[in-house]
Amino acid sequence: MKDYKKSFFMALGMLAAVGVIAGCSAKTAGVDENMLGIPQTDPERLTITVTCNSGLDHFAAAVEERFPEIRLVQDCYTGQYRISEHIARIGHNDFGDIIMVKAGHIPKIDMSDQLMDLSTQPFPANFNASAIQSDEDGHIALIPGPLSFNCNIYNKTLFEEKGWTVPEDYEGLLALSQKIDQTGIRGFRNCYFDSASQSYQIYQYSVFSALDTLTQVEGQNWHNKLMAGEAVSLDPMETAFQDMRRMMEIGAVRVEDMSVPFNANLEAMAGREVAIGSGEIDHIRLLNTGGDEFCFMPHFSMTDGRGWLLNLGYFFGANKELKQPGNEKKRKAVMELLEFIASEEGQKLLVEDGLGMMPATLGAEIPEDPVLEQISTQIESGRYIMRPTYDMFTSVLGTEIGAFIRGETDSKTILDRCSLILEQGPPPVQALGEAEADFTILQTGCLKADALRAAAGTDIAIVGVSEVNGYDPAGGVRTKLYKGAVTEDDVARITQVRMDTPLMSMSVSVTGNELLSLLEYGATSEKEQQDGAVSRFHPFAVSGLKLTYHLEDDEGKRVSDVTREDGSKLQPDALYTISYIRGAFPEGKFDGKETGIAMTDALRDYVEEKKSLTPDAKRIRLRM
Repeated sequence: MKDYKKSFFMALGMLAAVGVIAGCSAKTAGVDENMLGIPQTDPERLTITVTCNSGLDHFAAAVEERFPEIRLVQDCYTGQYRISEHIARIGHNDFGDIIMVKAGHIPKIDMSDQLMDLSTQPFPANFNASAIQSDEDGHIALIPGPLSFNCNIYNKTLFEEKGWTVPEDYEGLLALSQKIDQTGIRGFRNCYFDSASQSYQIYQYSVFSALDTLTQVEGQNWHNKLMAGEAVSLDPMETAFQDMRRMMEIGAVRVEDMSVPFNANLEAMAGREVAIGSGEIDHIRLLNTGGDEFCFMPHFSMTDGRGWLLNLGYFFGANKELKQPGNEKKRKAVMELLEFIASEEGQKLLVEDGLGMMPATLGAEIPEDPVLEQISTQIESGRYIMRPTYDMFTSVLGTEIGAFIRGETDSKTILDRCSLILEQGPPPVQALGEAEADFTILQTGCLKADALRAAAGTDIAIVGVSEVNGYDPAGGVRTKLYKGAVTEDDVARITQVRMDTPLMSMSVSVTGNELLSLLEYGATSEKEQQDGAVSRFHPFAVSGLKLTYHLEDDEGKRVSDVTREDGSKLQPDALYTISYIRGAFPEGKFDGKETGIAMTDALRDYVEEKKSLTPDAKRIRLRM
């Protein structure tokens, strides 16, 4: 080991040795393993949990000031497998008093039976009717956060130079696209390239479907029934194919578009090879760094000809469990918070948190931003909709939309196959193994440590555990395993923060004293490593050890009762091999060796080998 690594341990070594040999007794029990990161008891305040996938720090700070009797806790998943995590949470009825969900995730799984009806509350009236989806009976499950749009994007500088006029309707867009094509510049092009993380072919088809179907109330009702599993006609999906066919006929959708990645299309727009594409505000800001000025223009519906916007923002709902007897106080507090979300002040705070571009409330002032000039009419009149998803048909649409563009199949054949799925149900998802019970977040961390230890062949493994309020240690992700089949989606959402960046592992040999010092110091986030200081103690999940954590004690007294898995004592001077996720410790702390093993691969192999997984409730004991 390097000399500077030794100094890291020596500061704790003397205190650690006492813990290795003797341990100490626990003070209190009953710590919630899913709520690490906050004091477990606060009798003066009512704890309200919001399940989210983006931080709400500005909003939460305002709640702290405005509602001193409420403690708002963010149960925040920040990994890129947000869709899989959302489906898992809803599928197991595991979310907080309030749920925040991105617009595109709403159709992924039916939440109607798990959310309160908000239609009798006064605050939905604060929004334009098109911003709120209600069912045929007028029930409202979700209210919107700030507006965040996906629109067509055009090169305003190029338009002004060429004398092109921004179209006002669907036919105008098609005519302009053909006119620009004749100049040698591609008039209109979107991405149809399927990446590892996104099927843009299905995405673009869904955009057509949104514009041609969900712009009408009957279309929204149809989609709600489809998502609920009801037997419905798929004629509205045929309309989207008709729209796509028209775009193909005028050259706005071409076979070669399926080989152009999204970022390459943006580069082509920046280079004046393409005049019109589509995207979000961040894409415009990126394009506007290149010299030309880019602005939004509406999407256009084939069925009504008018311009519409896709709202990609977040929505908020209340857990139906709040209606149960005994939850009256919580329910009242949640309604107060939702009313705050539905105010212009609350919406602006959520904008500060990065959830959107502007408040969705009626009469909210449109930001004075030239990129919004061509869509101000749609914003003011509330002509914005959510994009549908057709996940139950992915096994068909994932390949057949491309075949449709290539002219190898027709819409009737595709929709006949989709109808068969609607009748018979989607094909079963292959299970890698079975979880015998629900795991807590800490127990899920220990499962990952078990997998890493087995794959690396080390004596011990340690893994950081994500906590509430958006705290993620290096390599951590706030998720858990649920009882039932363990699928590839489960493995990915539990082990990988980013879709294209697997978490790799390291191994090193340390003494018993040094290992205990690591456990005493705890896990750290990337920011804490950069700052050189930790905000509080963050316990590791472990494999190969049993121990007790004292969460609120000072360093040197945080870990006790440490034994090996077989019950033998940890020896202060003995060497032990440990495996961990790369980046878990500040650079230079170890002469660790790369194992070449990804956390995702380790867990997949472990699940496939063990087949049956049971949470270990006795490995780690938590005390305050």
